[in-house]
Order: sequence, then structure tokens, then C-alpha cells
Amino acid sequence: MVRCHAKLNLFLKILGKRPDGYHDLISIMQSIDLSDIIRLEETQTNAIEITCSNPNVPLDHTNIAWKAAETLTKVTHKPSRGIKISIEKGIPLMGGLAGGSANGAGTLRALQKLWNLPIDEKTLIDLAAQIGSDVPFCLIGGTALVRGKGEIVEPLPTGLADLSVRGGAFLLVIPPVKVNTKEAYDSLDLYRQAENIEPDESIDPLLLMQTWQKAIFEGTIVELLHNDFEPVVLRNYPILSDIHKNLRNTAGHAIISGSGSTIFAWFPTVNDALAAQNAYTPVANEATLISLPVSKGIELD
Repeated sequence: MVRCHAKLNLFLKILGKRPDGYHDLISIMQSIDLSDIIRLEETQTNAIEITCSNPNVPLDHTNIAWKAAETLTKVTHKPSRGIKISIEKGIPLMGGLAGGSANGAGTLRALQKLWNLPIDEKTLIDLAAQIGSDVPFCLIGGTALVRGKGEIVEPLPTGLADLSVRGGAFLLVIPPVKVNTKEAYDSLDLYRQAENIEPDESIDPLLLMQTWQKAIFEGTIVELLHNDFEPVVLRNYPILSDIHKNLRNTAGHAIISGSGSTIFAWFPTVNDALAAQNAYTPVANEATLISLPVSKGIELD
């Protein structure tokens, strides 16, 4: 059994577009205890097979777990037998929580163990980057600075989960709408062109990491929460704008994770998060849940 943890973007800046069509980014990402469970078993079919508890999840080569298995099979020339991947979904789809990427990372870790592959960590991360932008972070997890198109992952010396009770808790609001990541990037590009906004390329990664490390120790990360997607996503999805405002009125702040649609707030204690959850009144039948920071992206049992 493999537990694949969701992620939140605590800080996200989208930089310039790369020649390969991707965007460079700089982000502070955090693993949380919201997770999917995957199970792998070898078969005699010489094929990759996926089953999932959520009927909306693709079961073919477009699934990132499929891509992970296919990539590792080709690179290592293993094995002649097939692989069945069973996914039990706990992470909402298209919510900016990297559920698919977490499954891809979990598949890499599980197959590395199942096949006893002598692959070092750097090689595994390089393979993860080929599969999807969030997969390298999901492979490592914790609290980390992420750069490039997602392939550069630098864990903070002390993450939120390393602080025990002082790591706080997140209140997640899960709206009844989904946001397509590519559409969000396209909308952001058009918005910047229309408003003549240049991406902020001046961010110093080392200074950003130091600033976040200090805020984690001091419990002041709310002051640093940021997401470049918010202006366009909230404009394109009025329902998300209403929910964002509702959470902000309840918690004092709110931020979208990734390209959306999940909106969240951070609290210094679980009790604070629970109080905010109890005070929150849905405006569009959105769900709420409490989630804690964790120090790993993948856990193998």
C-alpha cells in the first residue's frame, strides 16, 4: 500500500514561458495529510492496468500513474510482466492539490521497491520531472522551495510538519467546480498581455527560502501566502470568487492552491481551524475539511 499525499501552494509565482511551452515558476509547496491510496501488483498480462474508486479518473495512458509505470518500465527494461495499479481516491480532482501527480510519484516509489531497482534519488527525480511538473515535489514532500517547471525541489531545513503542534492546520474549502490547469495558464498569459504586466523575475530563491523559514518559526506564514493565478481564476469563476470572499470573511484570509479550485486558510492550531470550520457557512454547497502538514509526499507500507 502506498499513501500519496496532496500538496498546497503556500506561495506561487508564475514566471516567463519557456521554449518547451511550460512556464518557469517559483513556489513554496506543502504536503498535507489528505491522500490517495494506491496498491500495485504484478500480473501476467504484460500490460499496465488501472482501476480507480472515482469514475472520473482516466484509466489509460493519460493517467500520470500509468505514465510513471510506463516510463520506469522502459528505462529499466523491467519487467516482462504487467502491472495493475488500484487507486483509492481521497484527493479531489482538478482542485490544485496534485492528486494525479501524487499517484505518479507513489507509483515510482512503489515500483522501485517492488522491482528492487538500483536507482538513485537524483535519477528518480529526473524521471519524475519527465512525467509531470508536480511529480518531483510529490516524490519528496514536506515543505519545499520548488523552481524551474517543478523539477528543482529544495526542502526547507525545518518544515511545518517538523514543528509538531506549532505546524498548525489548514482549513480547505472544496468547491463544486473544477479548474483546468492549461486554461488557467492561458488565461494568465492573456491577462498579463492585456494589462502589460511582466512576470516578476527578480525573486531571489535563497532569500525566499530564508523568509519562509523565519515565518514558519514565528508562525507568521499568513503574511506571505500568495498565488499569481488568483486574479484570473477568481475573475473566470464567479463562484470561486464568492467562496474566496466567504472564507476570507470567516478566517481573515484565503488563498487558492495551484490553479484552483481548492481555497484554503492556515491556522496556528487545530482548534483554531476547527473553530473557523464551524463558523463557515457554505455559499455554493462547497465542502470543508481540516488537514495537517506532513513531512513526506509518499509513504510506503
